[in-house]
Amino acid sequence: MICKWSVIKIKAVIFYFSGTGNTWWVANQIAEKLTQSGIETKKYSIEAEEISDNKKVQALIEEATIVGFGYPIFGSDLPLTFNDFIKSLSKNKGKQAFVFTTMMYFSGDGALVAARKLKMKGFKVKQATNIRMPNNVKLPYPIIRSFPMSSEKGITKLKEKASKKADKLVKKIVEGKRWLQGWDPINVSGGLMQRVPMKFIGWAKWARNYYVDMETCTECMLCVEYCPTNNIRFENEEFIWGDDCNICLRCYNLCPEDAIQYKEATLNKERYTRYKGPGNGFNQSKLKE
Repeated sequence: MICKWSVIKIKAVIFYFSGTGNTWWVANQIAEKLTQSGIETKKYSIEAEEISDNKKVQALIEEATIVGFGYPIFGSDLPLTFNDFIKSLSKNKGKQAFVFTTMMYFSGDGALVAARKLKMKGFKVKQATNIRMPNNVKLPYPIIRSFPMSSEKGITKLKEKASKKADKLVKKIVEGKRWLQGWDPINVSGGLMQRVPMKFIGWAKWARNYYVDMETCTECMLCVEYCPTNNIRFENEEFIWGDDCNICLRCYNLCPEDAIQYKEATLNKERYTRYKGPGNGFNQSKLKE
């Protein structure tokens, strides 16, 4: 079957947020596969200086045939920064779009949360899927602390499976077929069970347990520089977390010295290992590209 787009020049643009590199990696995969399929694709982190001006974002959307949105799942919901990004978008008239998320084990209807918000902005979301990637959460809570961290071999296997799912997503996009995951009762109810409590508890409370082990800290200030919400500041020889935590765990995982702690238990680095990203040339600077 000849794709209906094969006779026209199709352009795509992807906007994504990545806390510790997983969504960055998947966004790269999707962009590369779309390009290989004949769809000219651009990709931007919502933290990129290049698109800090909303007019630039709108121009990219207007010139694209299809728009992609990617983010990590936080409690079957969007990161605060990505939610704000969607809110900032102007309304359009039926621009085709797709949504992809990265998750650890379960995302419920996490991809559809953004799909619903985008629909209110005029986008026509035809594909929404959740892609499993390595765990980046190892914190001293009864259930969370039992989640295993992937070995290098395990990370490679998960990336191989994620790449295949990205292939499937791109195939659906190229063929123009609907593919919306998470509509079933189990996923919808599971998503609500995570989102509703956090609406009352509030994500900002997570940051109250962060502190820096100053005996280990080298004051490189990477945590301050790369916090996506500018929630960390250094005052009077002390690191302070504000009330705008994105719960992306970037500071906790990517500190070069593992000096950032979440309660005293995480001083045990053998038990509370940190996720350093998906490899493939990843470093913190990539999160702003």
